[in-house]
Amino acid sequence: MSRLPALLLLLSLISMHTLAYCEEDDEPRLGPESSGQNKFAGPRPVMGWLETVFLEPWHRRVTAKLDSGAKTSSLHADNVEHFTKNGRPWVRFSMMDIEGRQLPAIVVERELVRTAVIKSHQNESSKRDVVMMTVCKNGKDYEEEFNLVDRSKFNYPVLLGRSFLKDLGLVDANATFLFTGDADPCAQRSVTTP
Repeated sequence: MSRLPALLLLLSLISMHTLAYCEEDDEPRLGPESSGQNKFAGPRPVMGWLETVFLEPWHRRVTAKLDSGAKTSSLHADNVEHFTKNGRPWVRFSMMDIEGRQLPAIVVERELVRTAVIKSHQNESSKRDVVMMTVCKNGKDYEEEFNLVDRSKFNYPVLLGRSFLKDLGLVDANATFLFTGDADPCAQRSVTTP
């Protein structure tokens, strides 16, 4: 009997075992297919590393950077204020247009979900407020945690991290705007008052 099929099977098993571990904590992670909760009935959509998304309920169209290197998603926020509502901590912030389209600022109030410690590339860490936001992409709403940060020095107001991307699809690092904003069913929605 040839040893090649046995060797190929062994290499395949080693590769699958290696992929089951997360770099950050070395704990085994089962994908949605393993847990019986596959959210995708068919093939997962492939997105570019830049895509158009819509922030709801304001229907604000923005460019998002899809970054599998970041765990949590980030949102550009100005004038962050903390206050208490019904005995719970909340934040108020402005979403300003940093893409140069002269859009008016939107004032947002959200309950504070938690405070995250974010490590930068220089091994410095900062604390950021985390809120739930709704993003529409490819005709579907996604409610996800976003940390609030001044992204005015970056080109894009929204960064979508791994926790968001796992529900959205796959990222092609060689492509941008594989789903045009005008063709997205989200573009056909009307603005609703929050």
